Amino acid sequence: MVIQILATIFIVLLILPNLYNSYKKNNLTPLGASIWAVFWLAGLVVIWFPHLIGIIGDALGVERSIDGLVYTSIILLLYLSLRQRIRISQIEKEITMLSRKIALKDIEKKKDEK
Repeated sequence: MVIQILATIFIVLLILPNLYNSYKKNNLTPLGASIWAVFWLAGLVVIWFPHLIGIIGDALGVERSIDGLVYTSIILLLYLSLRQRIRISQIEKEITMLSRKIALKDIEKKKDEK
């Protein structure tokens, strides 16, 4: 019971306000903020009603219900990690292109000054 209360306090007082602030600062799209909010609220539901994990486990066909939740979480985390890595690669390419363009403009500007 104590861990349920502590987890709820942590999520409600720390996670959700930070999520809202990230949305307001345009660090998250409305869809992204909504998805994160749903995940955190789903976490709260599972924390307060742990028997729901059994239903999830039965639906996934695993012997121990928590295993199904762990498997699903690992797959989701690996997928998100892959998406993040792809996005970082795209940003690195954009930075490289912008750096090259700036360098070429600087060279042209120096030529024009001479």
